[in-house]
Amino acid sequence: MDEIALFPLRAVLLPGGRVPLQIFEPRYLDMVTRCMKGQLDFGIVRITEGHEVILAQGTRPPAICEIGTLAAIVDWDGLPAGRLRITVEGGRRFRIGACREQPDQLLLGEVEWLPDAEPLPLDQSYSHLAEIMAGLAEHPALARLGVQPNPRDAAQLAYQLAQYLPLDEADRYTVLAGREPMEGLAFLDRIVKELGGGP
Repeated sequence: MDEIALFPLRAVLLPGGRVPLQIFEPRYLDMVTRCMKGQLDFGIVRITEGHEVILAQGTRPPAICEIGTLAAIVDWDGLPAGRLRITVEGGRRFRIGACREQPDQLLLGEVEWLPDAEPLPLDQSYSHLAEIMAGLAEHPALARLGVQPNPRDAAQLAYQLAQYLPLDEADRYTVLAGREPMEGLAFLDRIVKELGGGP
């Protein structure tokens, strides 16, 4: 098993998804600096209980989900007061084993890499979902992130929709943790239809 730095968040990062983050805590500023200098990645994991930031001395690490996503820094910009704004892109999924905390309270975790989703042709019954993703990608916020829809790959479509649709984070995690992306696509299709966005 490999050991990587973990960044617990309330949000979920999906493979291929891009999200902006503001970095201001010293432990994460140091982590990001090391990652950019050494061309390293870190893991993003969803918090189930606890806080993203250190509220006081002796604050315990938050409880986290067992499945996370490797995050690669694809863009960054300096902000006032030494803060950083970075854009990360989701890569491989992993399952977390043992964790340990460094003196600066950065969380490190042993991870088992999960298999990548095989490319799958999109069934015509889900073509409306590809159209929804194409429409989302035209939004200025996603255009700035460089989001490129891949309407022919059902697996990537499931991950992209889960990343960019206005979903509860628990629903995003359901797609992330699922073994079969097609199950995730069917799950998202049901949500879209409930919201009145499908045939």
